[in-house]
Amino acid sequence: MLKQYLALVQNRNFRNLWLGQITSQIALNMLYFVLAIKVYQDTRSNAAVSYMILAFGIPSIIFGVIAGGIVDKCNKRTVLLFSNIIRVFILALFYFFLNNLFLIYLFTIIISIITQFFIPAEAPSIFHLVSKELLMTANSLFTVSFYVSTLLGFVLAGPFIKLLGPSNVYLFMAFLMVLASYFVYLLPNIGQKLININSLVDFNAIRINIQEGIRFIFTHQRVKQSLILMTFSQAMIVTLSVLAPGFADRILTIDLADSSYLVMGPAAVGLILGAIWVGGYGVKLLKGTIIRIGIIATGICLLILSLLTRAPNPNLMAAFILLMLIGMFNSFINVPASTILQEDSDSNVRGRVYGVLTSLTGGISFLPVVFSGIMADILGVGPALFILGIIILLIGFYQYLKQIEVSNIIK
Repeated sequence: MLKQYLALVQNRNFRNLWLGQITSQIALNMLYFVLAIKVYQDTRSNAAVSYMILAFGIPSIIFGVIAGGIVDKCNKRTVLLFSNIIRVFILALFYFFLNNLFLIYLFTIIISIITQFFIPAEAPSIFHLVSKELLMTANSLFTVSFYVSTLLGFVLAGPFIKLLGPSNVYLFMAFLMVLASYFVYLLPNIGQKLININSLVDFNAIRINIQEGIRFIFTHQRVKQSLILMTFSQAMIVTLSVLAPGFADRILTIDLADSSYLVMGPAAVGLILGAIWVGGYGVKLLKGTIIRIGIIATGICLLILSLLTRAPNPNLMAAFILLMLIGMFNSFINVPASTILQEDSDSNVRGRVYGVLTSLTGGISFLPVVFSGIMADILGVGPALFILGIIILLIGFYQYLKQIEVSNIIK
């Protein structure tokens, strides 16, 4: 296992993509949770936090598929570089207009739109930079680093607000994005060397590209199933982040600034451990088996966590362990599904497939994000976790029964 990871790290091109991912994700996840803390401090409402998160998610519904079609026609290195540079300037603008709520929401929407172009250029680039034998391990490492950066972004959010102040923290995030831009600059050309501007503004061509991407997905069952599973996995993390401030405030009764690492931290650690295990040992198992274990185990852990909230004095260590397990089993879903997505997608439509993924994540996440936030305000965080656990458990059993009945489901 160690030999495979060392081979990836020694691959200079993959290493630069990897470091660019880490630094950009730390910046974005810090922004994500800094704004979540600010909104909850101002409103004490889980629903208000969910609305802020929707400002990140809604643009993906509109621009995800379109961005994927455009990225397929572009040099992915160029897309990554310009996306990061634009996000540097937007992060800097937060510093100057922090007290203007309208502009805060506007900047959030803009940075989300730019990110829709970044996503279908980043992950599909792995396929071009590593050998097929290392693809599963590369996706594992990329998933590990994604959640390490999530962990660091969440962990650093609260302390850096205290250390730098509520304004200067945005300049620190802009600096991290500058570093990400440098690492991307070192990458080779990936895809077309030149961008045909006329083809990018040809809306009829864009429409055809989107139709081709969607047709490819619906005619390839394993790709379609992987998209659904990755959407489910990412929606889980978004929903958990919506409930995190309220869980910290009302259940664990801890400082909101500390919720960034005391609630989301254990979940991110679990995601990392799960991704490492799947990358090292999961290659010996069927991908479908790992995925179904992940779904069912996640539902069970959420049910136990909901019962823990009913205790007069919830055990913090038990809560941390359950959150870590939830994160770990989420990786059991994400890593195998991501690998299947890259293996089974043709290179000329891979960007569009990831564009559909971002649209699905934004669109489908809309329901659990709003539902969980409102439900937590009305019923409480514990009942919200219980209902979420039941839903996930039912999905897991459905996947298990479907695997028995349908021959072309992911094995």
